[in-house]
Amino acid sequence: MISRVNLTGATAATIRAAVHETPDIEACGMLFGLSASGVLHVNSASRAKNIAARPWNRFEIAPEHLFDAQRRHRAGPPWLVGIWHSHPNGDPTPSRYDAARITDRNWLWLIATRTAIAAWVPDGEGFRPVPLAILL
Repeated sequence: MISRVNLTGATAATIRAAVHETPDIEACGMLFGLSASGVLHVNSASRAKNIAARPWNRFEIAPEHLFDAQRRHRAGPPWLVGIWHSHPNGDPTPSRYDAARITDRNWLWLIATRTAIAAWVPDGEGFRPVPLAILL
């Protein structure tokens, strides 16, 4: 069970850059890292093409990107540990749509806005927040 998340500064910068470059659509990608004693250390994030029909409030990662992330996982470490996406509306809280899209209950979800990054893990029918530290 994930009790805390450490995000490298470079990983946070990758996510923030994607959010700022696509402010009107949900940016998205995969997360890679290592876990030890309940602490998830996320040391990289990929950037994927959002192929959702309504990308301003939905995200769908392009299949070729998912396949590439799975290949990286098999070659790991680091391992595929989660997913990230942005919310252009400025709210870093998971939506009902996000909850309906949970495919791996062990994955971390990061939701980014122009001003924040929040960490969430699937819990019951939705998500629970997890403390997040961005390391320099």
